[in-house]
Amino acid sequence: MTVTNNQSRMWKIKEPQPELLKALCAELGISFRLASILINRGFDNPQSAHDFLYPSLHNLPDPFLMAGMEKAVDRLVQAFRRQEKIFVFGDYDMDGISATAILVDYLRRTGFQADYSIPSRLTDGYGLNLESVKKAKLSGADLAVTVDCGISDYEEIVAANSIGLDIIVTDHHQIPEKIPPAFAIINPHLEDCCYPDKVLAGVGVAFNLMMALRKRLRQTGLTKDVNLLQYLDLVALGTVADVMPLTGVNRIFVSFGLAEINKSYRRGLRALIALCHFQRGQLIKARDLAFRLAPRVNAVGRIADAGTAVELFLTKDQAVATRHAQYLEECNERRRQIEKDIKNEVDELISKDESLISAKVVLLASENWHPGVVGIVSSRIAESYGKPAILIALENGVGRGSGRSVPGLNLVKILEHCQSQLIRFGGHEQAVGLTVAEENIATLRIQIEDFISSSEPLQAKLSDILLDGILKPNEVNHKLLKELELLQPLGQGNPEPAFILPSMQLVKATAIGQSGKRHMKFIFADNKNTRLPGIAFNFIGTCPQAGENLDLAFTPEENIWQGKSEIRINLVDFRPGQCPEHPKSTS
Repeated sequence: MTVTNNQSRMWKIKEPQPELLKALCAELGISFRLASILINRGFDNPQSAHDFLYPSLHNLPDPFLMAGMEKAVDRLVQAFRRQEKIFVFGDYDMDGISATAILVDYLRRTGFQADYSIPSRLTDGYGLNLESVKKAKLSGADLAVTVDCGISDYEEIVAANSIGLDIIVTDHHQIPEKIPPAFAIINPHLEDCCYPDKVLAGVGVAFNLMMALRKRLRQTGLTKDVNLLQYLDLVALGTVADVMPLTGVNRIFVSFGLAEINKSYRRGLRALIALCHFQRGQLIKARDLAFRLAPRVNAVGRIADAGTAVELFLTKDQAVATRHAQYLEECNERRRQIEKDIKNEVDELISKDESLISAKVVLLASENWHPGVVGIVSSRIAESYGKPAILIALENGVGRGSGRSVPGLNLVKILEHCQSQLIRFGGHEQAVGLTVAEENIATLRIQIEDFISSSEPLQAKLSDILLDGILKPNEVNHKLLKELELLQPLGQGNPEPAFILPSMQLVKATAIGQSGKRHMKFIFADNKNTRLPGIAFNFIGTCPQAGENLDLAFTPEENIWQGKSEIRINLVDFRPGQCPEHPKSTS
């Protein structure tokens, strides 16, 4: 989270109706504070609140509610009876890697003959390609399944049909105007899909296919049963890495997946965890998946062969797992340096060009940039400048780029408007990939600027800060953290609860950090000299001075370092201090 100290941001506390609070507290036996947080997140009746607090696998929807599922499962059962080879086409990011690993492992354990292919980001680009389709057919496969890709691969699926390779598409990306003629398509965004949860990751869609296939195979008695619970570790990792909202089905997947991860049964995952230097006894949480584990897996797909990551999760040999994990770590270190160099170059270009400062989108291209890393840098740029960013790596007159948006701007919709300038594109509302001829980049920039100006004007200010209440310093304690644990897993769509500490004096501020990042450590005290440590990550703006009286917007957290535990406040924002009853800009 970036702390900006931007005075245009309003602090807002939503006060639930007292009747709702009392009913929820009485029914569930929870505190008013927890009930208030639940109501503010939309869980305003006992049943929905209970289901949220206590995720259950029994609450997973029937996978056969997905359009195309029945047809896909029938074809897979036919392939099993005929002993046909199954070829799995994946993607090179964490979502696609985890989906590939679980589906291939499940098929093999069940008795299918299964192989897979992950494209090279550097030479193949995203999605299916004609060479991989031909390779699958030549390997003896008559059926292929895509995971986390395929919905935009019209020409490639036409080619597969022409050589007798049936394709089952499992994907979660937005539906294009031209739907490919696959044997079956499973995507919750299809108009005729009755599955109630539309925001699954690619690995979540693949897992639903596995659930449906397992159910059908159980009914037929064709093969031994396989416990799918063991695959939820990778389902959780892919879901969090792809920034899916941690509500509904995803909350169930990630809750049970984290339990599997903390058991560390999978050798490859255990080897990867060992490189992340977790403290002894520290439980791995959703944020650790997002910021510690997933980047190491994504790195190999960005600058090398993502197949290594698939093999990491498939291997049963600990020595092989350790070797693959170390390779991922080396790739991640290389990725960090490349990312830093590109970010510095982009910042310098923006600082020297007034037109880039005033533009509604940062769209830049260079022959010096690594195509596997521009997506990460785009995310950093969008966050730093508060507007969408698209960075394009050029090679031989063709650019491959990645874009990241800001809340309220749908990048896919923008690129659909500009598709005449593009060779191909795809993605989510907030993250896209694209291929463009170098000579079309200038026109693409103009069309995007015009489209944003005419139909989706950017907000001039940052979003409001939504807060869950006002606390006293002595209320920031282990009891509070234990209560808030019921809200885990926290992340996209289910953010960490944030509170106000009014009228706190800054005792000390210290800058920390490396690799160009600026973090701040603080010591705060109230008028009774109760002291609280604080931290602000990615701090931007003017630091307050020792002695200043401040109102603090923060999330409470436990910090474990060298075996010692402390409760600290993770700063979201701060304001000049007001009286405790009336913090500035709070409503």
